[in-house]
Amino acid sequence: MPYLKTVLTYHLPSEAEVDKSLLESHGLTVNLLNNNEARNELGAPFHIQLQVPDEQHAQAVAVIRELNPQRFGSVEKVRKIERELGRNLLQLVGISAVVTALLWFCTRQEIVKTVVEGVIIGLILALVLNPFRRDKH
Repeated sequence: MPYLKTVLTYHLPSEAEVDKSLLESHGLTVNLLNNNEARNELGAPFHIQLQVPDEQHAQAVAVIRELNPQRFGSVEKVRKIERELGRNLLQLVGISAVVTALLWFCTRQEIVKTVVEGVIIGLILALVLNPFRRDKH
């Protein structure tokens, strides 16, 4: 038996079945790992892995990328999300640092307690000032 390599991982059995059928229609050998375990009323306890023999992996990726490219996501969208997360983290750190400094100067309490309070208040302020927004595009 040849070594199997995972092409994609799915949460929904129906999506895995669609891509399996697509690859099989192109003559590729396909295996769905955890497909039967994922079918229950409580949701998928395991991710379903679409696997092909190692020597067919590149062809499988090419077929899915050509006919169903959204399965792989967009590199630019991932970079945009990473930049947004970085800005949000920087904002949180900045607000928390300012709040922590103000709390410490005003109360002169133990530094650990002040840092914890500053981070909590900073997180609340960061969420209020810049809530997590979904891109409308």
